[in-house]
Amino acid sequence: MSGDKPESSFECLNDVSTKEDVLGFRPYVEAIAEFLTAEGTKPPITLSIEGQWGCGKSSFMLQLKEEIEKGNICDISIREFWKYLFLNKKKAGLSELKPLISKLETLFSSIEEKFSQNNGNELNNQDENFDPYSFGNKIKAILTYTSSKIKKRNYFTVWFNCWRYEKEDELWAAFALNFIEELSKKLPWHYKIVSQLRLIWRRYCIKFNYTPIILIYLLLRTISFIIIFLFLFLVISYILKLLGISPSNGLSIPLVSPKNIEGFSGIITFLTSFIIVINHFFSKEPFTDILTDPFGLKKLNSNTNYKERLSFREYFYSDFNEIIRSYVGTSKVYVFIDDLDRSEVPKAAELMQAINLMISDNSKVYFSLAMDRKVISAGLAAKNKQLLKYLDKDGPEHGYGIEYGYDFIEKFIQLPFKVPSPKSADFLKFLISTDEPETEAPLNSFEPVNKPSTSEGFIPYKPPERDLISLQNKPKEQEAESDKSNNANTELNMQEIQNNKDCVEDLEISKLILEMVSPALGNNPRRIKQFINQFRFQRTIGKRTSLFSYKEGTVPENMWNCKKLAKFVAISIEWNSLIYALNSNRTLLARLQEYALKPENEDKNLEKWSRDERLIELLRYGCVEESNLSQNAAEYTLSGLDFSKLLQISPVVPSSEEGTEFSSIIFDGIEFVRIPAGDFIMGSSEYDDEKPVHEIKIKKPFYLGKFPVTQKQWEEVMGSNPSRFKGNDLPVENVSWTDVQEFIKKINKGADNYRLPSEAEWEYACRARTNTKYSFGDDESQLRDYAWYNGYAALEDWRKNMEKIRNEGSTHPVGQKKPNPWGLYDMHGNVWEWVQDNWHDNYNGAPSDGSAWEDETDGFDPSFRGGSWYFGAKDCRSAARGWSVFIGFYDDVGFRLLRKL
Repeated sequence: MSGDKPESSFECLNDVSTKEDVLGFRPYVEAIAEFLTAEGTKPPITLSIEGQWGCGKSSFMLQLKEEIEKGNICDISIREFWKYLFLNKKKAGLSELKPLISKLETLFSSIEEKFSQNNGNELNNQDENFDPYSFGNKIKAILTYTSSKIKKRNYFTVWFNCWRYEKEDELWAAFALNFIEELSKKLPWHYKIVSQLRLIWRRYCIKFNYTPIILIYLLLRTISFIIIFLFLFLVISYILKLLGISPSNGLSIPLVSPKNIEGFSGIITFLTSFIIVINHFFSKEPFTDILTDPFGLKKLNSNTNYKERLSFREYFYSDFNEIIRSYVGTSKVYVFIDDLDRSEVPKAAELMQAINLMISDNSKVYFSLAMDRKVISAGLAAKNKQLLKYLDKDGPEHGYGIEYGYDFIEKFIQLPFKVPSPKSADFLKFLISTDEPETEAPLNSFEPVNKPSTSEGFIPYKPPERDLISLQNKPKEQEAESDKSNNANTELNMQEIQNNKDCVEDLEISKLILEMVSPALGNNPRRIKQFINQFRFQRTIGKRTSLFSYKEGTVPENMWNCKKLAKFVAISIEWNSLIYALNSNRTLLARLQEYALKPENEDKNLEKWSRDERLIELLRYGCVEESNLSQNAAEYTLSGLDFSKLLQISPVVPSSEEGTEFSSIIFDGIEFVRIPAGDFIMGSSEYDDEKPVHEIKIKKPFYLGKFPVTQKQWEEVMGSNPSRFKGNDLPVENVSWTDVQEFIKKINKGADNYRLPSEAEWEYACRARTNTKYSFGDDESQLRDYAWYNGYAALEDWRKNMEKIRNEGSTHPVGQKKPNPWGLYDMHGNVWEWVQDNWHDNYNGAPSDGSAWEDETDGFDPSFRGGSWYFGAKDCRSAARGWSVFIGFYDDVGFRLLRKL
């Protein structure tokens, strides 16, 4: 029976991190490794690998760790090197030798760089005549390999899984122990002994700060050992004498005669007593801890003495660098901390603070942290919730304390990086067994690719690997054509490299870029350093992912260059909320750029950023000369650019003022969405009852129901269901404004949490910072995707078909259409929604703070908003209004709740 089923039906994919690149990470991994190992990248550096759970952070870091370790030629075993010495080109092409060849790539690159004609000043990456299997290059390989074996490693890597230690009292103590253990594993036994002795000496130097004391102590310890040895010898000699055995029997040593032993006994006994006293003193701290528990970590986990904990922190700061100096020397250390957001929330916050402690000016450590920024920020907020009360920030219970966490993280992460989202084609690799040989042709590393998918190819700036096999198997004619093609592509690549030099490589470009971004960053030295690091980092990745590669004929406005990249990086640092909004609206920066050049074209939806003079000046830089459009504007404008490659690797901070990814929360069985404070333009000039258009300022955020209140929710509170169209998930209708007030009174249970929204609050939430007819734009043809309505646009058509609509129409389950930009469903159509305000014929005299306009208490007519299944498209507009008597109830009028924060 089982034979009838395909074998694949019994396969189950494991869900563990892997060093194999199945998600298209390769160009990013190589670019980051190149950047981190470059001579110009000075430690300490902290890189964040960010993303949600399951996005591949651990796999990305494993691949990055492996890529960095390729720089250690000494990791090639003698056996593997011996195999290489007997290889030739033909044998090297065998598939079973592919792992070996890949491991030898670093050796080949080192040979080519060290012995190239340019004396190593510039790696000749495109020397197709380089043959690593020639006799001469094998001799060079022997010299290079032997030298690397004698010297220390270039790069040390340390991996730490936080969650394994999350039950420890102090997570950073476990990290310190793991750090020492991992470094020890990387060293040969003789280096390990020397490193341990060197570390002991340096720890003594830290403890005493005076070398003679250390020498005296060591001398006393040595004398103690000798005297105790003699004392034991004396005791044994007396025991032997009592047994009738002479120590000197069979020996010709005069010193061990009974007479001499008796002479020494008094001196030895006195010295032994003296040494016991001295040893008792030196057995106390700080002496024995140097050898037995140098960090004090063993006691720290169970110790509640805060003075000792404080002493540990002070000591740890100075001792950590001594560990690195003793074990690592001049090499670099790359620490990979995984599953930071998998730890218990306070534990992750402790480790973040410990990393901050370990970062010092003379440290040789490069930290890479895999984390979900939002989770870690929440942990930092929870750990410091008492502090937030004194920082003029709302507490974590309101969701604002997370901003404190964002600020903390930003202070010491120099290189934020978001794991890129794989393409759908990458997931096909999950269906292919990893045991099967690859049949796909290798990518030509010199071929420019103009596709956004990172898995489909990339342009390397400095390729770490060379296709050593592909050229030798080509026919001569095809090889000649390939040479021409590669030469053309090489010219294109070199031109791009020259046009996008790093700011430190070209003084003029450096001056221009810093002149451009410094005012935008407030001339803050730390911000400028942060910008330079991130600019170089993004530029290195951009070269690998063909950010600067274009087809012939592409207009300059659509081409990325280093000046445009510099503007983008500066914006991502100073106005991260704009980058966050750009993810959902890719035209946002283009519209801001247009406003910067033509301020008369004011757009109310851009008001938050268009009022920022520094941002506008940054966008204007290079595009405007003496109030006129510059001839070189195409080299500076951000209009017409594709931001997708940069956005998919740029971490963003969701601002409490933004509303494109609003989280929902449930209270009393009803789901709410948090609506931020802000201002907007209310009303329209289309109908008299929507005039005049006026500005409203919503000063406080609030929660608004994600859906209209359903019949199930109504019945749970009121005990009955008055609706005409029955269904648990249908919106409740046939309820008057007075009925709704009774519902609110019951659900409040004596508190004042719930109420109806005002007209202004309802329209503000409906528009979601848009200024169009509908929350999705002005295109009425899209309304069916967002609203249940009668389908007629013209009033006359609706009047002609009223009976048909009445008989055939009905309400529909909530949440079946698309939501507005803030995640609210059914704001257009389905049922009208009661609001708190009395009806007024227009907005003359309306409050400007968004509060309900209630100037009558008896016999008034309340308002409702949003349109319904019975009415047409014009009544579903964001500005449309309606009214009825306060005791009226209809089968197309319902409501949604507002909950106060």
